[in-house]
Amino acid sequence: MTDRRLKWALVISLVLNLFLIAAGIGAGIVFKRHMRDVQRPMAMSKAWHEASKNTTKEERHHIYLLLKSAALSGEADMTKARSLRAQVNDLAATDPFDAAQVAMLSEQARSAENDARGKIENTLILNMKELPARERSFLSKTLLRPSGRFDRFIEKDDKPPVQVGGGDMSAAASVSR
Repeated sequence: MTDRRLKWALVISLVLNLFLIAAGIGAGIVFKRHMRDVQRPMAMSKAWHEASKNTTKEERHHIYLLLKSAALSGEADMTKARSLRAQVNDLAATDPFDAAQVAMLSEQARSAENDARGKIENTLILNMKELPARERSFLSKTLLRPSGRFDRFIEKDDKPPVQVGGGDMSAAASVSR
């Protein structure tokens, strides 16, 4: 090979290596962002982003520590709920199917989950008095909102579900006739 060909091969090799390094860095950034979004439910991610866009990094860290201590307060109940759900799965896979037992264990698991949520909310509420108004607003917008866990099953044509109750009962009665 001549010196000229060797120089061109070196330049092409250098360009390809730089391209591969840049592609690897780009893939790493995309993967990191993707994993961050996968780690928390999409609705929570959107709500968290909306509520946190006006908070500082220190405020978010303080709220994170508060959430962590609140979550730990309900961990025993969540462990109990997980154990009960595992029992439900085992019972559901056996013959003969005992619907009453499955329903009872499912109700106990749901009750344990609700106890854990209640402990978490109470811990947050009791600790919110020490927070500035801005952080209290952040917590109430993101964490103390009602659950919409099953709303997607009752949505019609991408419209939110119709609110039942609290409206004009005579109008509802006349529609049902």
